[in-house]
Amino acid sequence: MHDPVYTEETATDAEGAHALLAAAYGAGSVRFEPSGDLIFGRRRQDLGEVRVDEVQYSFLSEYDMDPLGYVLILRMRDGEMEFTGERGPSRRYGAGDVFLCAQPDEGYHAITRTRSAQAVGLDLSLIEQACEGAVPEVLRRLERGALRPEQARLWRRTVDYVTDLVADADAAASPLVLGAAGRMLAASTIAAFTAEAAPSGIDEPIGSTQATVRRAAAFLEANPDLDLGVVEIARAAHVSVRTLQAAFRRHLDTTPMTYLRRVRLDRVRAELSAADPAGGLTVTQIAARWGFADLSRFGAHYRRMYGESPSETLRR
Repeated sequence: MHDPVYTEETATDAEGAHALLAAAYGAGSVRFEPSGDLIFGRRRQDLGEVRVDEVQYSFLSEYDMDPLGYVLILRMRDGEMEFTGERGPSRRYGAGDVFLCAQPDEGYHAITRTRSAQAVGLDLSLIEQACEGAVPEVLRRLERGALRPEQARLWRRTVDYVTDLVADADAAASPLVLGAAGRMLAASTIAAFTAEAAPSGIDEPIGSTQATVRRAAAFLEANPDLDLGVVEIARAAHVSVRTLQAAFRRHLDTTPMTYLRRVRLDRVRAELSAADPAGGLTVTQIAARWGFADLSRFGAHYRRMYGESPSETLRR
């Protein structure tokens, strides 16, 4: 993940629209039927492993798409689309629908009469972090067709939360916040598009030892400023994700990510204690630097752990 990069592109002729479609989504052959002024517009919020596009059409188009190599979810704002994947039947979607375009390794044929849509692209590296490395199995189980209304609402709220979050300058300046936001969106996508929970890795009853916890804890204490998920922590401890989680439950009665949150809270408290209240540094800035973007949750965790609010620590 990287700091948000915002771009906006517009085409007013068929050649320009084809070029933008090809550059953004790998479109091959394209057929246009203009409706009024031919126009294609795209505004992109690029976070590296996540891209969120707002797309507008004013024409009917039919095109073949090459495999994208990443997960692409469409949210129809209005209009309609028809998608036919290489390994699936044709499906129609309308205003309000949220759906998976195709598998990352699958091309598809599309007919669009869309006025506007939101397209969210997720790199497979994020899916790997969210599903603990079992990417092929999770991708195979992603459901086609429009999400049920309750699933679609949850997914839309997550996307809106992430896009609003990274629009905040303090949050966007923190790699920890950006990484957590990307993993949240990937986990929400897996939960929405699979009927069952993501697999938790290989069953390993042996190896959940105190040595595993010591290795992982030492890594976290030394690297709380890194953008870490449970997959990276398990790799550093030289065990599987399942073994790591079992070890933390057994010996510390917690999870690796909760332990990391405590380490980061300690760093926040140290900075708040050392800061000059008149120097202009704020609780929000310090919290964001350590990956805490939701101030209400951060404040609750902080008070529960230290018995006072972050602002009280800063004023002392």
